[in-house]
Amino acid sequence: MKILFKTLCFALIAGQMTFAQQVIQGTISDANGPLPGANVVEQGTQNGVSTDFDGNFTITVSDENSVIEVSYTGFVSQEVTVGDQSSIDILLEEDSQLLQEVVVTALGFTESRDKQGATTAIVSTQAVGRSGEPTIANALSGKAAGLSVSRTSGDPGASSRVRIRGANTILGSSDPLIIVDGSPLNSATTKIVNGGSSSSGAISFGSRLNDINPADIASLQVLKGASAAALWGSRAANGVIVITTKEGQSGKAKITVSSSYSFDEISERIPRQSVWGQGKGGKFSTGSRESWGDYIPDRAGGADTVDTSGGFFTSESGNIYYPITQKNSQETFIEENFNAVFQTGTVWQNDLTMSGGNEKNTYFFSLSNLQQEGIIRESRYDRTNIRFNYNAKLNDWMDLSNKVAYAFTDSNATQGNSNVGGIQLGHLRTPAGFDNRDYIGVYTSASGEEFPRRHRAYRRYLGNNPNPIYNNPLWTTNEQLSLNKVNRVTVTPQLTIKPTDWLQFIARANVDFADDRRTFFFPKGSAGSSITINRRVGEYLEDEIATRENNFDFIGRGEFELSDAVDLTATVGWSLNDRKYNRSSGSASNFLVNATKVTTSLNSSREASTFENAKRFIKSNRGYAVLNFGVSDELFVNLTGALEASSTMSDSFFYPAADVAWNFTNTALESDIISFGKLRASYGIVGVQPSPHQFETLAEGGFSYSTYSDPLLIDSFGGGFRLDNNLGNPNLKPEMKTEWELGTDLRFFDNNLTFSFTYYSNKIEDILLNVSLSPSSGFSTQYGNFGAMENKGYEIDLGWNAIQTTDLSLNASLNWARNVNEVTDLYGTEVVNMSPGASVQSVARVGEPLGTLWGTGSQTNADGSFDLDENGFPQITSSFTVLGDPNPDWRAGLAINLNYKKFALNMVIEHSQGGDFSPRTLHVLNAFGTTTATSNRITLTQDLVNYAGDTIAAGTTVRGNIENFGAGDVLLDESWYRTGIGGGFGDNQAYNFSIYDATWTKVRELSLSYTLDSAGLKTSTGLESIRFSVTGRNLININNIPGIDPEVNQYSTGNAIGLDYFTNPQTQSTLLGVAFNF
Repeated sequence: MKILFKTLCFALIAGQMTFAQQVIQGTISDANGPLPGANVVEQGTQNGVSTDFDGNFTITVSDENSVIEVSYTGFVSQEVTVGDQSSIDILLEEDSQLLQEVVVTALGFTESRDKQGATTAIVSTQAVGRSGEPTIANALSGKAAGLSVSRTSGDPGASSRVRIRGANTILGSSDPLIIVDGSPLNSATTKIVNGGSSSSGAISFGSRLNDINPADIASLQVLKGASAAALWGSRAANGVIVITTKEGQSGKAKITVSSSYSFDEISERIPRQSVWGQGKGGKFSTGSRESWGDYIPDRAGGADTVDTSGGFFTSESGNIYYPITQKNSQETFIEENFNAVFQTGTVWQNDLTMSGGNEKNTYFFSLSNLQQEGIIRESRYDRTNIRFNYNAKLNDWMDLSNKVAYAFTDSNATQGNSNVGGIQLGHLRTPAGFDNRDYIGVYTSASGEEFPRRHRAYRRYLGNNPNPIYNNPLWTTNEQLSLNKVNRVTVTPQLTIKPTDWLQFIARANVDFADDRRTFFFPKGSAGSSITINRRVGEYLEDEIATRENNFDFIGRGEFELSDAVDLTATVGWSLNDRKYNRSSGSASNFLVNATKVTTSLNSSREASTFENAKRFIKSNRGYAVLNFGVSDELFVNLTGALEASSTMSDSFFYPAADVAWNFTNTALESDIISFGKLRASYGIVGVQPSPHQFETLAEGGFSYSTYSDPLLIDSFGGGFRLDNNLGNPNLKPEMKTEWELGTDLRFFDNNLTFSFTYYSNKIEDILLNVSLSPSSGFSTQYGNFGAMENKGYEIDLGWNAIQTTDLSLNASLNWARNVNEVTDLYGTEVVNMSPGASVQSVARVGEPLGTLWGTGSQTNADGSFDLDENGFPQITSSFTVLGDPNPDWRAGLAINLNYKKFALNMVIEHSQGGDFSPRTLHVLNAFGTTTATSNRITLTQDLVNYAGDTIAAGTTVRGNIENFGAGDVLLDESWYRTGIGGGFGDNQAYNFSIYDATWTKVRELSLSYTLDSAGLKTSTGLESIRFSVTGRNLININNIPGIDPEVNQYSTGNAIGLDYFTNPQTQSTLLGVAFNF
C-alpha cells in the first residue's frame, strides 16, 4: 500500500510539473532581420537553445514565472518574463560598448574591425543565400565597394570575372586569392586549347570556386588592401576573399531542408530582320553567307520552284529538299529557329543541413544537389556537395577540428565565341528564310549514291558538301559534346592547444585534390576552321587534369599586457604550400566510319592520334609575424612581415605591411551625433609569383620545319630535339605591388547611420611578360620582369537603419567605387595583346589603362572630327589606334531590406557607369545583313552618294540608312556594310563604329519571403518554421547595346575586357524557394 501511495503521489507531482511546463516560440532579430545563432536560455538553468537560420527558436520552460535570457554578440542582452505568453518576438539592439564588428583575418583569426587600419568589406551571408545564385561568385555582385563581379556568359556553371580594385597584373591571373577556413583554395579556371577551351572562349568551363556550396558559408570578408593580405605574400596581389564555413552549436539537433526551383530566360535578344532574303546585290542566292538578297514581301508566295532531277536531301523528319531554282516562299523562321536552340532553363537545388552537439563536441553536416538545364538546349550543370565539419574539445586546453568537403560536378557546355561551331555564330548568321530544324539527314547525289548523317546548314542547304562552313546550331547542341566531370575533396584538420589564457598554438593542414575529366566529340561533318580543321573529318579529344594542393601552417599566438595602457597580441607562424598539376591530353581524328559512339576505335591509327602530357610543380614556404598593439583602447598599430621562398623565384622576398587606426571618439571627441569615429592608414607590399619552370632554356621535340610546302617532321628522321625559342631567365622575381591607403569609418545617431571612405594608391612593378628579343640573340622571346602599372581609387560605403521596431524594420546600404588604372612601362614594347585572334584587341599600352581597345578605326582631324574622303565618308586608319577604354568610370551597389512581421522584402541594384564596349557580333552582322540595323527600306528624297561612290537618284527605293559624318548626308547601303568599312571582319574595318557606351543598370535581386512559425505548426508537424520565398534575378537590365549585355566577355575571366564576339547570352531568372526548419 505504501508503495502504491508513493507511486500515486509521484505521478501526481510529475503530472503537475508536466502541466506547468510551457512551450515558447519566437523570433530573435535586429534591424537588419533575423539573427541566426542567438542564445535563448531559461534563467537559472542549463535549459537553452539557439535560433535557426531564420532567427526562430522553440524552448520549453518550467512555468509562467520563468525568465528567458536572450544574448547575441554585439547586442544588448534582454530578459523577458514568460507569463502567459506562448509566442515571444524579441528585437535586439546593438550594444554601443560591444559594437565592434568582428572580421576574420587572413590567418582565420577573429578581430575587432574597429581596431583595424586596413580596409575590409563584410558581405552578409544572409544576402548571399537570399540571392539564390547557384555559384558563390555571382552571389557577391553589388555587395561591396571595390569588388566587381561580371558574369562572362549565361552558360550553366560558367565562370565569373572577379576583381578587387581592378586588375593587378597583365598576362597573369587577376583573380583574388580565396581562403577557406584559414587555408588557400584552388579557384582557378583551367583554360586549354584542346576542344576549343582557349582564353578566347569557345567553351566556358567553370572556376573551381563554383565547387563551394553557398549554403555552407558562415562568414565572408573581402580583404582589399595590401596590408590586410600581406601575410600571403606572392599570392595576394589581387586581394583576398576569406570564407569561413559553418560549424555546429551545442544543443538539440537542428535540421533544415530547403528546395528552390528557378526559371531562366535569355536576358536580351539581338533584333533580327525578317524582310530580306539570302544573297547579295538584292538577289536571292542559295549558299550565300549574307542576307543582302531580295525583298521577301515582293516574292510570289507559295512553294519554291525546285529541280527534282538531281541530288536532294532527306531529313530525319522525312522532309525532302531539292535544289531551288526560283525562290517564291515568303515564310520566315526567326522564332522557330530561336526556339529550336533556346529554351526556358531551370535550376533545381535541394539542401539538407544538420547541426548540433554538446559542450564537448559539435557537428555540422550538409548535403546539397543542384541540377541546372541551361537556356541553350542540351547544356547542363549538375553539382553535388557534401560537407562535414566537426569540433571536439579534448580537454580544457586542447581542441581538435576537421572540415571535410566533397564536390562532384557534371556538365555539358556549348561551343560559342570565335568558333565556326559556335551556337550564336551559326544562329545569328542564318538568313530569315532558312529553317534550321532539319539539320541532319541523308544526301542523295544525282547518281543515286547516299551519304548518311550529312550536316545541313544554310550555306550547305542540301548537305551536298561534307564541310558545312558554319555549324547549324542544332548540330552544335544535338550532335557535339563538351563534357566535364570533376571530383574534388578538401580536408582541413586543425589542432589548437591553449595551455594558458594568453597563449595558444595552432597546427593546421589542408589537402585539396581535384580530378577533372573533359571529353570533346565532333562527329564527321562538323564545321572546322583552319585551327580546328580535324572536326570536319571527325575528332574525339580527352583531357585528364589532376590538381593537388597541400598546405600546412604552424602558428603561435600570445596576448600580453605591456603596461596599464598598452597591450600586444603577437602571432608568429610558418607555412608550407605544395601545388602539383598534371594534364594528359589525347585525340583521335579522321574517323573511319560516320558514327556517334565516343570511342578511340573510330580511328586507332598512329597517324590519326596525338598524345601529350604537361606537368607543373610549385612549392613555397613562408615565415611570418604579426604584432597588434593597442594603446589606451584608442590607438591601434598592426605590423606584419612575411618572408617567402618559392621554387618559381630566384631568391626569397620579404613582404612588409603596417596599418594604424585611431578611434578618436573614445577620448578626443564626445558627441551625441557621432557614435563612433576612426581614422585609419595602411601600407603594404604583396606580389605575384612567376610562372614555374622558366629559369632555364628548355628543349622540345616532335617539331617540324615548314619552309617547304610539305613540312619536314623531325620524327620522320629518327627524332631529335632543339632549344626552345623562349630564352630562360634565372633572375626571375615576383611582381611587387606596393599600396597605401587612407580612410575613415564613422557611425552616427546611435550607430544607425554609418559611413566609410577610403582612398588608395598602388604601384605594380616588375610585371611578368614575354617580350621579343633581337634575332641576333638566337631566341625569339624571354619571360621576365618587364612591366609596370598603377591603380588609384576611391571607395565609399553608406549604411542606414531607418526603422527599428518589433514589427517593422527598414535598412539600406550603398557602396560606390572608382578605380583609375594606367600602364606605365612595357620595356619598350608598344602594346601587349591580351586577346589573341581578335580584330579589336584588348591590350596593355603605356600611358593607357589596362584593357584599352586597340584596332583600325577612322582617320580624324586635330579637332576630333572625321577626316572624310571626297564623297563624305570616313577613311580607315593605316595602322591600329586607340578605340576606347573598357574600364568603367565607377560602379555602385544599392541594397534595401524591409521586414514587416513575418514578411521580408529585399532588393539589390547594381550600376556601372561609363567605359567602352565593342560588340563585334553586331559589326559582323552588319556585313551579313541579318539584324534590323541594316533592314531599313527607304525612298530617297534627294540624290545621295554611297560608299562605292555611286550616286543614287532621288525617288529610288533602297535598302539602307542615311547618315551625316560631317560633310552632308550620305547613303549607308550594302557597299558600306558588306564590302566597306562599316561591317565585317579583319583589319580593313573602321572599328570605331563598333564601340558602344558600356553603362548598365541591373536589378540584381528582388526577393519576397514569408516565415510561418505559429505554435500550431509546431504542434501539428513538429516543424519550427517554414519559409517561403520568391526571387527575381537580373529581371531589369538597362543598357545601350542592342541585344547584348555589356557584362559578357569573349575572353571569359581573363584581363582582356570590353569584347564580345558571338558570346553565349546572359540570363534572367525567377526563383521559388521553401525551407523547412526542424
